[in-house]
Amino acid sequence: MVKRERQTSSHLLLLDAGDSLFGDRFLGQQTQGKGIVEAMNLLGYDAMALGGGDMRLGLDTLRQRMAEAEFPFLSANVVLSGTETLFAEPYTIKEMGDRSVAIIGLTEPGAADVVQGAVVVLDPIEAARRYVAEVGSKASIIIVLSHIGVEEDMKLAGAVEGIDLIVSGAGQVFLGQAVQNETTGALIVQAEVPSPGHAGRMIGVAKLQIDGRGKVESHQWSVVPLTPDFADDPEMRALLSHY
Repeated sequence: MVKRERQTSSHLLLLDAGDSLFGDRFLGQQTQGKGIVEAMNLLGYDAMALGGGDMRLGLDTLRQRMAEAEFPFLSANVVLSGTETLFAEPYTIKEMGDRSVAIIGLTEPGAADVVQGAVVVLDPIEAARRYVAEVGSKASIIIVLSHIGVEEDMKLAGAVEGIDLIVSGAGQVFLGQAVQNETTGALIVQAEVPSPGHAGRMIGVAKLQIDGRGKVESHQWSVVPLTPDFADDPEMRALLSHY
């Protein structure tokens, strides 16, 4: 699926909204997320938001996974307790053709409970407001990789000017379609709501048309089920065979 999209798209970003390293399946649990990171490296991910579920690995192991990743883990609102030091990079900037795209990560407030207060999760909307302002002079397109849930993403879309796209994760509410804020124009998309035994079976495909000012002129959004109709990739099968 990813290889097919790369062949047909001039510019492609592969993004994850978080909670992907440590789930209820063998590869995540038994390898402490290492196998997942290796698979994501092979797929050529561009960025991943940090979710509370990823912190279940423990901060030391999570740091190790972050070091092994060939893509950035992003969170603009998780700081080490008692400090102002961010646990992860707040954003990354990708050059795509003649456009610069900023990708900002947000983590849900409950993530601090997973590591018993070793981190503090700052207000995500305030963090987004701060970093959208910071990257506004560096990028013409701003994407938020969000693990704060659809309800909060709706608030975020209306509260912070300058966001073009919110890739939503976490929560129990499923949008089912792309939603665009009428005031700010921010577009919210969500591929699936994972549940035990049912995660990573859908992939969302957003195709954005960017105008001369660097703004989203139009969009297409679809969610593709990864059914057996997609043949196993030989490289991925070879990687997973080690486990």
